[in-house]
Amino acid sequence: MQKISCKRCENAFYTAAREPQLPCPYCGYVMKASEADRRLGMRTVAQKVCDILKGEVRVPVKTVDISDTGMGIKMMGYLPFDQNETVNIFIKELEVEKRAQVVWTKKFYGISRAGLRFVIPDMPEQAY
Repeated sequence: MQKISCKRCENAFYTAAREPQLPCPYCGYVMKASEADRRLGMRTVAQKVCDILKGEVRVPVKTVDISDTGMGIKMMGYLPFDQNETVNIFIKELEVEKRAQVVWTKKFYGISRAGLRFVIPDMPEQAY
């Protein structure tokens, strides 16, 4: 079961459905089942140099956007991590240093993109 908040009426409901399109039981708005993982806060488009640290390995990437709860990244080539892995991020220009969980990854035409959710300290990674 996952908890989803409707993008239109903002009512929350639970579902076990994994269908590509899911209607809100309150207002009927049809949304994608994967929308539950999306960041709900305001995103700031920011293309900054960022280092992703996976153990001892440093991977230079660029940010696509940043919000209070996460960020999108991109790089040429393939990302050396997969969905659900936890990594450390460092954005020198913004003085940001946080842990993040990889929510999704996509690879196309030699470019990789990923969505990262910041890990809240002292909380299990799946609890928020």
